[in-house]
Amino acid sequence: MTSHPFKSISRLIIGIVCFQTTYIVNAAIEISVGVSRVDVTPTHPVLLAGYGGRTTEHEGVDTQLWARTMVIGNTKPAVIVALDNCGVTQAITDRLAKRLAKSGVAADRLVVATTHTHNAPTLVGYAPIVWKGRTTPEQDQRVEAYTKFVIDKMQQAVAEALTRREPMTLEWTQGRATFGGNRRVIINGNWAGFGHQRNAPVDHSLPVLAARDAKGDVRAVWANYACHCTTVGGRNRISGDWAGFANTWIEKEFGRAVSLMTIGCGADVGPQPSGNLAIAEEHGRAIATETKRLLAEKTTPLGGAPTVVSRQVKLPLAKPKPRAHWEEQLKSGGFHHQLAKAMLARLDATGEIPAEVNYPVSAWKFGNDLAMVFLAGEVVVDYSVRLKRELDWSRLWLNAWANDMPGYIPSRRILREGGYEADFSQVYYEQPGRYDPSVEDKLIETIRELVGSEFAAKPGQEPSPFHKPPSGESLVFKRLAGWVGGERSETEQQLIQTLRRYMRIAQPPLAKVTSMDQEATEWHNFAGDFVPRVFIRQQKAGAELAWGTPLFSKPGGKALVYGFTGGVGWVTEPQTDGFSLSVGGEEKL
Repeated sequence: MTSHPFKSISRLIIGIVCFQTTYIVNAAIEISVGVSRVDVTPTHPVLLAGYGGRTTEHEGVDTQLWARTMVIGNTKPAVIVALDNCGVTQAITDRLAKRLAKSGVAADRLVVATTHTHNAPTLVGYAPIVWKGRTTPEQDQRVEAYTKFVIDKMQQAVAEALTRREPMTLEWTQGRATFGGNRRVIINGNWAGFGHQRNAPVDHSLPVLAARDAKGDVRAVWANYACHCTTVGGRNRISGDWAGFANTWIEKEFGRAVSLMTIGCGADVGPQPSGNLAIAEEHGRAIATETKRLLAEKTTPLGGAPTVVSRQVKLPLAKPKPRAHWEEQLKSGGFHHQLAKAMLARLDATGEIPAEVNYPVSAWKFGNDLAMVFLAGEVVVDYSVRLKRELDWSRLWLNAWANDMPGYIPSRRILREGGYEADFSQVYYEQPGRYDPSVEDKLIETIRELVGSEFAAKPGQEPSPFHKPPSGESLVFKRLAGWVGGERSETEQQLIQTLRRYMRIAQPPLAKVTSMDQEATEWHNFAGDFVPRVFIRQQKAGAELAWGTPLFSKPGGKALVYGFTGGVGWVTEPQTDGFSLSVGGEEKL
């Protein structure tokens, strides 16, 4: 059954503050603007992107998917397509650009930005190693069919926006959203797992651009937030996740408007909390509420269409590994085996493995009032922190997941700490290895050159207020209290406090993991309570998994509480027959 975002919202929001709907626009200049949205929900079964553990095509639709478009300018329009998808490759962007050239849209003035929802169909070329060796020819054909369908629909959306252009004024402002938390848990300077790391970098800025018609009505809203679009989790159903809900609620607030949601440099930032559609809707509603507040207050007018500058830069990879390494990797299973096959094929075809990644960067500059930067792939938040220190953060808008999907773009810090964004993820994107540490300076230098000295940080510039993360701990226990339900007795309140204490002290260390399946993976996961947990993924039915933890004893003969927390996988993965608990070799459960 399709979720309806407008029902029973009172369960999610305690109170709604009403804001005056008047607006303040100084001497804005009218410019030709057109908007459109086109449904891109698949009409046939197709594999979803975002989680390598899903092996079957989608099982239903929770919310629709859209291609939303804004066209700015008349003779040389700047075009943004905000697509509900995990990511598009340069090849897809180029295919769309070739079609749009006949309509007067220059390739360098086109941006295809995705919301990075992990519950949209995979597209041809996206994270190619994830599916190699795991799909049927029929599944591949359906992915190809959906990719063509999406390109057709994006072309349709742009064509409609071009024909619907009318005089409008542009304005922009910045607010704040706070549900994003840094997901990289660092222990002793090294990556230890996914979860919620306190006092780690975030970017909680919420820049908003709006277009108003001659009557002053809002006709387009474009908002941007630096957070993974993964609140829903590994559910094998179609969904726009929190970004989709944000668009839905913004369009409800501004009845004639088309809403476009894009994602900033939040590759290592995840939604806190997460886990289901209700929370995703809550996050989307938070974006919409802040957007409405911002557009009811003073905004900065923008003087016409943007100037556009773009560049292809080569980002350096670490020294390529020799053929012998890849021949050895052929003996491994799963993704590493497929990567080795791909690298050996490159060696056979060209005699070498690339040591650089072609990377597109573009910027839209609205005079001296605003610089929008568009970056490809999954860019970590460190780039936002640094750029908003070296440039004028009050006039800067950073957008990732735009135009191409080369994978994660780590910073020097993340390369030093290691872990998923630095190392493991490169396999999925068919990259031969990690980036060289010089990648950060190379990309920052390119961005600074593109935006120009007029956007440099002002002398004595105050630090950006958007990088101080709030603790997510209160959210965790607020949810925990909600699970107890309604009015709570004194006993229930004591239970909550007891659970809080045990969550704090429980440290179940992992001694070993044994598996009969080489594809099984182990992660050290960290929940919102900041306590390490263990998550073991079962990828094939019949795989036998076992893990051990050391036993502890305390003097005095007091009973110990042993907590086993975790799950047995997503519903989309093979079902387990359960588990047993043995203590000292004796089965207890």
